Amino acid sequence: MKTFCGKEFGRYLIIGMQKGDDILACVRQAIGEYGVKNAIVTSGIAATYHMRWHHIKDTADLPTDEFLEQGGPIEVGGISGMVIDGVPHLHCNFADHDRAWSGHLEDGCLVQYVGEISMIELLDLDITRLPNEFGVKLLSERES
Repeated sequence: MKTFCGKEFGRYLIIGMQKGDDILACVRQAIGEYGVKNAIVTSGIAATYHMRWHHIKDTADLPTDEFLEQGGPIEVGGISGMVIDGVPHLHCNFADHDRAWSGHLEDGCLVQYVGEISMIELLDLDITRLPNEFGVKLLSERES
C-alpha cells in the first residue's frame, strides 16, 4: 500500500455536456484546456444513448479486459475516478430499463440529453502511474 497526502486544492471544474458529446473526450478536452495535472472527480451523471466500457475478464495475474458496448436509453448514475498526470481514469455505474453495469469508461459514451462531471484539482501532489510486474499501472511518486 502507498498513501499520498496533500493539502492544497486548486480550481474546480464543472463540465456540462449535451446531445452527441463523448463523455471521455469532453473530460480530456477540459483537462487539456485548463492544464489540469491531478484531480479528484467528485460527481458525474448523464443520460446517454450509447455506452462503451471495459471490466476485468478473470483473476489471472496478467490482467485481461473485456470490452463491451450497449445502445439505447441508458442512465449513468455515477462517474468517479481521478486525473493523474493529466490522464483521466474513470469508472461508472449505469443502467437501462432491465440491467445495470459497472466498469471503466471508454471512448464512445454518447450523451442523449445532458451530462455533467465535476472535479477538484490537487495542487501539491507529484504523482503518476507506473506499471508493476504484471503491467498494471499503479499510483507512484514521480521519480526525479
